[in-house]
Amino acid sequence: MIAPVYVLTGFLSAGKTSFLNGLLDREDWRNIRILVVQFENGETELSGPGDSHQNLLFPLRELEQRPEDVARRIRRQLREADYDEVWIEWNGIAPFSALHALLLHPLLHNRCRIRRVVHIADGAELEKLLGRTGKALPEQIVSSDFVLLRNEDAGGAAKIRRLLRAVNPGVRAYGINSYDDYHRQLLRKTWPPLPIFIAAAAALSAVYLIAAGRLTLLGVPVNRIVNIFLGIILQAAPFLLVGVLISGIVEIFVSRAAIESRFPKTNLGGMATAVMAGFCLPVCDCASIPVFYGLVRKGVPLPAAVTFMTAAPVINPVVMLSTYYAFNGNMRIVILRVFLGLAAALAIGATFILFPPKKNILGGGALSRPLCGCGCEDMDGGAADLSGKISLLLRHAQSEFFHMGKYLALGSFISAVLQTVAPKTLAASGSGGGLLLSLFIMMAMGFLLSLCSSSDAVIARSFVGQFPPGALMGFMVFGPMMDIKNALLLSSVFSGRFITRLALTAFAACFILVFLYANAGGIY
Repeated sequence: MIAPVYVLTGFLSAGKTSFLNGLLDREDWRNIRILVVQFENGETELSGPGDSHQNLLFPLRELEQRPEDVARRIRRQLREADYDEVWIEWNGIAPFSALHALLLHPLLHNRCRIRRVVHIADGAELEKLLGRTGKALPEQIVSSDFVLLRNEDAGGAAKIRRLLRAVNPGVRAYGINSYDDYHRQLLRKTWPPLPIFIAAAAALSAVYLIAAGRLTLLGVPVNRIVNIFLGIILQAAPFLLVGVLISGIVEIFVSRAAIESRFPKTNLGGMATAVMAGFCLPVCDCASIPVFYGLVRKGVPLPAAVTFMTAAPVINPVVMLSTYYAFNGNMRIVILRVFLGLAAALAIGATFILFPPKKNILGGGALSRPLCGCGCEDMDGGAADLSGKISLLLRHAQSEFFHMGKYLALGSFISAVLQTVAPKTLAASGSGGGLLLSLFIMMAMGFLLSLCSSSDAVIARSFVGQFPPGALMGFMVFGPMMDIKNALLLSSVFSGRFITRLALTAFAACFILVFLYANAGGIY
């Protein structure tokens, strides 16, 4: 049996033990078997062990010096009694990754799993503490599901909440008025991602069956939109799964130190390595984004990571093969697509060398927001044995897949609607237009339609005769690098400022390179 783990974090004297005492003293909790594990001994004493709960106390020094002994004692206690829940009062000055490392120890990773993390903070001290406590306190906030604020007004309620959202954009913050209210909030059960996905799919199917007939009578092409949406999802989901698995392997099995020691130190060498990786990995644009995120987290220089993300969907063997068949074996088109895509990717990467971002590119402001709660953050391989690492990889991949899948589904739906109404309008506006206008229109269509890079050449081929060859090439080069679907996937972890810059840079690089080459008469 895997015991659910609830974690209380917060700096020293934040009120963690008082909160825990309030929980254990509840009348409706007297018969729940609870194991309380403390990693600090503050001014407030924990309520004495009752009939239904036991307490283990470990000094932080013991955890740092003898983690095996700590894991063994916790496991022994879990085996002696069948506990309903485990509550952990985490040390306020210890990085949260140390707790993940403990729970992923071979003795524990099949015995307990974190269900919810709550951070308790003093609003009057929070801003000051964040500036002088290193990474421990920010990391605890980043890993929290919600924050309970004491003395919220003393620090300025609105200011404190903005500060918390800058560290963890998804966190919910509550001022503490009554512990009872937040005990109920804390203990509210949540569904894992798969049941939520199944329930959402069932609900959407029911809405479709009820509303499709009426919308069709009103002239809305519901069936066409649904068919295109499902087609995009079925094409993209396997590649997204490949991407999160590759990203997970990098995250779990490859340490930051290994990447930093082996990755080329020069920008030119790093970008060349990124190009080779993009060529060797047969991934679609959906798959390149989670890999890009994993590379950035592991310390790969941003120009090299950007070069990989923009080059991989254009130059990999699957895309080359699909382009070859779509254009009836015309190798010139294949070679030009790879050449222009590679040149554009290198140009985009070079702009991040010449003009490096002045602010953090990740969506968490001062810190990166973890993409999942599986326990891989800052762990550099975390689990001690192979089975633990594989288990962590699967949990990471599941969490990342469903997290990014929401954005994939939204982008796919928007794309399906646009594919139904936009192509005829855009094609009509581009009929008879010169290369400049046609190229702009086709690149805009590449962004709006959000086609998979392994099949977009077929769509490009269907526009032969309506648009000049240069415009079709712009569609095939820019579309895989940046479209609505990709922008939404990027927004799950990167800042809006970075995404906007990347999109505009990619558009400008592709437009200029394709226009100059096509204007010189080099496409056919």
